Amino acid sequence: MPLVVGYARVSSREQAVDSHALEQQIARLELAGATKIFKDIQSGSRDDRPELNELMALVHKREVDEVIITRIDRLARSLTKLRACIDIYQESGINLRILDQQIDLNTSQGKLMANVLGSLAEWETDLLSERIQHGKQHRRSKKKACESSPWGYRVIHDKYELDNRPFLCLIENRPANYLDLYNEAPEKLPGLTVKQIARDCVDIFFQEKGVSRAVRAIFKKYGITKTSAHKNGLDGIFHWTPGGFNRWLTNPVLCGHTVYFKKITTGKGKRKLNDPANWQIIQNTHPAHQLLTDEEALEIKQIIKFNTRIGAPSFNNDPNRLDSYREHTYQSGLVFCAECGSKCISKSAKTRQKQGHYYYFACRYAGMGCGNLKSTRKQNIESALIKTLVQRSATLAQSSDPQKPVSQEKSEKLKKLESRLAALEKIQDFDPDLENLKDKTRQQIAEEINPFVSDSLLNKTAEELIRAGNNLAIWHTLSNDDKVKIYHKLVQRITIRNGEVESVILKISV
Repeated sequence: MPLVVGYARVSSREQAVDSHALEQQIARLELAGATKIFKDIQSGSRDDRPELNELMALVHKREVDEVIITRIDRLARSLTKLRACIDIYQESGINLRILDQQIDLNTSQGKLMANVLGSLAEWETDLLSERIQHGKQHRRSKKKACESSPWGYRVIHDKYELDNRPFLCLIENRPANYLDLYNEAPEKLPGLTVKQIARDCVDIFFQEKGVSRAVRAIFKKYGITKTSAHKNGLDGIFHWTPGGFNRWLTNPVLCGHTVYFKKITTGKGKRKLNDPANWQIIQNTHPAHQLLTDEEALEIKQIIKFNTRIGAPSFNNDPNRLDSYREHTYQSGLVFCAECGSKCISKSAKTRQKQGHYYYFACRYAGMGCGNLKSTRKQNIESALIKTLVQRSATLAQSSDPQKPVSQEKSEKLKKLESRLAALEKIQDFDPDLENLKDKTRQQIAEEINPFVSDSLLNKTAEELIRAGNNLAIWHTLSNDDKVKIYHKLVQRITIRNGEVESVILKISV
């Protein structure tokens, strides 16, 4: 028996408008004699349709006798693609039959009509594309929201609004009479709205300080598993991928702005993400529906940018520690070789007593053309940095008010604590107990002088931060996470040579 196969295709838009369109095509193909059906739900402008590729592979191998389609645009909407397919059919000696146009490639009239109708199909596609572009341009000129909205939002009257519709209820929040409420008054069920979940995702990111770490925490909290869904929330499925979560966090819509040209169309009807520098952003189109403040959006970008440099090993995996970053992580990207100017690399080594590790920076080209062979401990780099910041704070205070003394009178307890810390700092050998004693002394000093809390420091400018940091203890008692935020705001670069810090260049000059 000759093998007759059929090919059916609908686009996603057609499938949404008429859910029976694909079934109707399949029924017609079977009635025409097709014993096997290949089907795709994709745009006809795409050349990489999986079922079509499988069908064309069979045609190449001459494993079918005839292929049936309902209309010529089911096969291709590009004249180039259509002609390529027809050439393959003719070279393989396999007939192509088109039902609506009554075309048969076994006849010369059929070949002519196929080319003519292919040109019309391509022309129709171009017209449709132009109409879509005109429609989008009209929306942009009116500053209307895009047709699709990011997670946490929906478009109401062409404006973005936070989505306050109930979405899910965690098992731990369900009441005892949950099933009764579900059957009698489902609107009274407790649960989280889309907006609340979106904001919680942001808060989890700030807590975890990383995209992948935040996604794992979100998965664990909401019981999410991996899915093949493509539209987060719009199809009733809540999920994240690290890349998608990254793009969502940096979407200007979350800050109350509307953005156009986030994606651009490339050849063959494909779309790709556009360079953010080429986005068109309309400011403050929905200020009452901001999910993020401008300060939070800036902090998110800084965290993501910083994390791309440091890598996963710089994160703290100890569940008993509150900080997300490890000690001295903030120094990544700031330390340079004073001799060759290259960025230094981080290394570690065991202490002689084998009681722990010490960490240092070394020139990446040491011994390979650079004579800066001796490494510099990270603790020494931090001490030099803090000393520079305190000195700069004193200079700023003196320059703004020459009559005012740089430092106020210290209490006897504060003097004793500072003297004790100075003595401890002189001890060069590494000892975990010694380091703990130093940290405890610094905390006592901080409590004695009552410095600014870290939250207030984070909202200050670089100059305000340096002016506030007029005491060593203020800098020593910062958490690792706060150091990452603050020091990259203040420090331009630190240069090292032969085990010592040669210079600390700040972003503010006096």
